[in-house]
Amino acid sequence: MTATREAGNRISFARVAREAGVSTWFVYNQPAVKAAVRDAMSDQAHHGLEAAAAPRPERTTPASLHTDLAFAREEIQDLKRERDELKRRVQLALGAEIDNVAQADLVSRIQDLEHRNRVLAADLSEARAQVERLAEQHREAEETVASLRLALRKAIRPVR
Repeated sequence: MTATREAGNRISFARVAREAGVSTWFVYNQPAVKAAVRDAMSDQAHHGLEAAAAPRPERTTPASLHTDLAFAREEIQDLKRERDELKRRVQLALGAEIDNVAQADLVSRIQDLEHRNRVLAADLSEARAQVERLAEQHREAEETVASLRLALRKAIRPVR
């Protein structure tokens, strides 16, 4: 801004943004930068520094206007490329953020399922052991019933 002021150019938000190579949005939305530009503008107005004389109409030629137009078009293309790149970066960042949230949820869900799987495996092992015990008791009960039948038959024969 000092160089602009010393050259006799009027300080404005647009000029500061152009000279800094940033957008005017940035200049307006950064409190420190905005305050510095406002201070410089009020200082310039207070000290009587006015804008340099406007170019005379005879200095503006069709060729210079075409050059200005070409520069403006090039700047627009650069801004569009920058916008597209920023849009792509935001999409990637949001996608990564969504993936991280989903990944954290998935990790939690996997841990929960692994815990439940261990509990169910332990329950299954316990149930199999109980089935074996009950099967053994069933075999013993059948043997007892068979031996009691045999003893009963032997006891019934002499009574007849």
